[in-house]
Amino acid sequence: MEFHYWHQCIACEKKFDPDRFLYVCPECGNLLMVVRDEDFVKSRVGDGAHAQAYFNDLRFGASRRMYPNNSGVWLWRDFILPGFPKEYILSLNEGQTDLFEVPAWLKKELGMNNLYIKMEGQAPSESFKDRGMPVAISDALRLQKEYPQLGIKGISCASTGDTSASAAVYAAYVRDRLSCVVLLPYEKVSDSQLFQAMTHGATVKAIRHPQGFDGCMKLIQEFTKAHPEYVLVNSKNDMRVVGQETIALEILQDFSWKVPDWIAIPIGNSGNLAALLNSLLRAKELGLIDKLPGIIGSQSASANTLARWAKSEFTEYAPGTFKDTVASAMNINDPVSFPRVKKLYEKFNIKFYSVEEEAILKTWARFMRAGANVCPQSAVALNCVMQARAENTIKEDDVVVSISTASGIKFTDSGIKFHKNGAKEDYANSYDVVDGNLEALEQSLGNSTKEK
Repeated sequence: MEFHYWHQCIACEKKFDPDRFLYVCPECGNLLMVVRDEDFVKSRVGDGAHAQAYFNDLRFGASRRMYPNNSGVWLWRDFILPGFPKEYILSLNEGQTDLFEVPAWLKKELGMNNLYIKMEGQAPSESFKDRGMPVAISDALRLQKEYPQLGIKGISCASTGDTSASAAVYAAYVRDRLSCVVLLPYEKVSDSQLFQAMTHGATVKAIRHPQGFDGCMKLIQEFTKAHPEYVLVNSKNDMRVVGQETIALEILQDFSWKVPDWIAIPIGNSGNLAALLNSLLRAKELGLIDKLPGIIGSQSASANTLARWAKSEFTEYAPGTFKDTVASAMNINDPVSFPRVKKLYEKFNIKFYSVEEEAILKTWARFMRAGANVCPQSAVALNCVMQARAENTIKEDDVVVSISTASGIKFTDSGIKFHKNGAKEDYANSYDVVDGNLEALEQSLGNSTKEK
């Protein structure tokens, strides 16, 4: 096939055709990013208003009925992977998630008139990982078929929970062609996330390692180096990052190509942040948008490497040590995609914040009571938005989109514990045990009303 994209090293800039699986540069060992033939892209989709109309038709027009345009990832194929062969595309109708407008009463409490949440928890495995995973696995299927000498027989990943769930779901659909191996930090992921990997048939290994996920990530890289027949589908694989780029594109299209003032994003392994930045830059270059939004980078205080890097005026990158956090899916101290972020961040007005444990739980409960089914990681981003508003970085009338990376249902254990034992002023909402008669029920409801 004729390729209209290639892998390019972010350090030495050497280019590699996508005729084999690479997740680091074989010349210097640095990370890769997918680079496109932008002239070819423009010849396919046009630029400016023409490109906007082209993608609007794929999502909203008659072309939506043509596979794979019902996917909020693959409808962007001519932009993210021009020329990728249709016959290898794996889709479970991911993407095209809701843009949830925070209710007026909560916006008033927050002093923000235009706050939205991008609900990525509506994806097939209930997290934003379902944008990158179908691309990475589709590419594995392509390589397996077109280059049988590679001997590809499965995919593999390390995970804090969401990546493994997504990998297991998509691999299950093509289990006749690909197996799935996942490494999880022992007792450091929620049971709901563990259930997802197990029930969808992945080979699950719980790894005892003092560095938690970071230790798992080192081990899976050793494994895939020794066994290249298992394609790594973590965000070290630049094809994963490609799929995640569609979050930015969909947000822009949600607003009819009017750029929000700020986009807040939770940071784990940094692949989502790198994807967001790269996609926004390319959208501006194509004329889909006329300016770049500000970016709010969000981390928990337990894994705040990038926030500390920013505080050092972007001079000192010093990964911390593993600590437990309710935001377990972002508990990564040495983000693999940091070199990609470092290459891109200077082109943006980007602010980094971190959030303490008590504030994560309180913010999570506060937004869940508003009908937003968000996860603790999403609460981290929302709290960072609140911090930016408190210091007037975000203005009252600014349009702000906070990306929710997963469904709150994945974290029921920690959520139930908080609501049973937390304080009402922190939005905890426990339950009463009531005798089975009307008088007791009315008395209990009366007491509850008085308490409120």
